[in-house]
Amino acid sequence: MRLVVIVLGLLLSMAPAQADKVVASGRPLQLYFAYATNPDCTSAGAVVVRVVQPPEHGRVSIRQTGVFPNFPPANPRNVCNRRRVPGVQAIYTSQRGYIGPDLVVLEALFPAGRGVSVQLPIRVM
Repeated sequence: MRLVVIVLGLLLSMAPAQADKVVASGRPLQLYFAYATNPDCTSAGAVVVRVVQPPEHGRVSIRQTGVFPNFPPANPRNVCNRRRVPGVQAIYTSQRGYIGPDLVVLEALFPAGRGVSVQLPIRVM
């Protein structure tokens, strides 16, 4: 009985799987965006985003642009959520006429030296 409770506790504590992003065939989709922002909403430096694994059925473009951040209410940078801040976007576009799954893996490198890798499953309809 104790083993069942432990296993159930481990299963409940696991993060949910990331949902597929859904897009119409041939249409652009913002896959990911990132920013590094100071408390006064100025840039804390450039974020570099790289495609680690390109999609099999489309392309990804990376561009520097203004983005709306999404800081939680307790974060002092929360006031920045109402305005564009310097950032970077990754945009996916499938091959025209393709319908089915695709996958992109990106790596984001932040100015303070932190890096993250994200797997982004896509469902093209």
